Amino acid sequence: MNTTRDQWIDSARRGAQWIVQQQKSDGSFFDLEAGVGGYYKVPYALVVSGFLPEAMHLLRWVKAHHFTPEGDFRTAERKATLSAHDDWPTYANAWLIQGAHRLGQFDLSLRGAQLLLRHQTPCGGFQALDPQQGGQSYVECVGTSWSGLAELTVGNLDAARSAARCLQRLIDQQTDRSRFYFRMKLSGDLITDVPDGDALSYYVDTTRQKQIYYQPGIALIFLCRYCLATDDDQSMQAAQSIFNFTQRCAEDVYCFPPSGKLGLGCALLSALTNLKEARQAAQDVAAYMVSTQTDEGCWIIPDEAVYRAIKNKRDPEVVMDITAEFTVFLWEIASLL
Repeated sequence: MNTTRDQWIDSARRGAQWIVQQQKSDGSFFDLEAGVGGYYKVPYALVVSGFLPEAMHLLRWVKAHHFTPEGDFRTAERKATLSAHDDWPTYANAWLIQGAHRLGQFDLSLRGAQLLLRHQTPCGGFQALDPQQGGQSYVECVGTSWSGLAELTVGNLDAARSAARCLQRLIDQQTDRSRFYFRMKLSGDLITDVPDGDALSYYVDTTRQKQIYYQPGIALIFLCRYCLATDDDQSMQAAQSIFNFTQRCAEDVYCFPPSGKLGLGCALLSALTNLKEARQAAQDVAAYMVSTQTDEGCWIIPDEAVYRAIKNKRDPEVVMDITAEFTVFLWEIASLL
């Protein structure tokens, strides 16, 4: 499906309009006890969509009810309902830090970024927790990339550099051209020992469709953003390696729900390098997002194995999550291409 830049913008605008229609009079979107799961991407989405008053209204509510003096958006009493937020303890905070910083709410963004550093490990990655291994700590692309980007956003180049070096090490250790392993030990060593039946949680397989493409995709976003800040050759080489891997993936690599992050990563790479293949990949992802938007303006996650942890795909928090994310990515892809 071929689409135009105007169609991406129209789709993003419709997504943003759907979001603001859900906002309550006090600035919130869900009940006080619901936690960050339903809104953590919303400030970012509203900022890039031009709904600054609505974004500020939400952040004032967040500051009053959820943000702690230590800089945590995720208090113990009000954590998100989905287990992924416990498995990735920095991810939601990193989205909110980026959104708040774009709004100039430095009391939220700077304190929030400082708290994230408690989760940065000696190898430079940011901690994730494995519920299948009794909450054992490890490092992977999602927490490391988005937390690294949050640190980069607030100007903490040292922390961002450590995260970039961690991802470069992850990529340097890849040994199988048909797989992208995305877990590391806290020491920085790549994990290639995969439990039976759990391949989706450990690597992307080029020989299979319906893979977790957001793992290489989110790393590509961060490494490209880091290159913009530093002109770092190592990061550019790592970003290029990730893109080359995706080019070997199955035919749905740029048209599956977890491809959204990969679309933005490819758009950034295209803007940095003028690589036509990266531009086409970003266009393909944008077309997929446009084609899967509902008539109401939101997006619904399909019932696929990559989302097996989400029991109710139509849960309002889940719908808000994916809609805010795709709204952001469509705006940013449109601005880059």
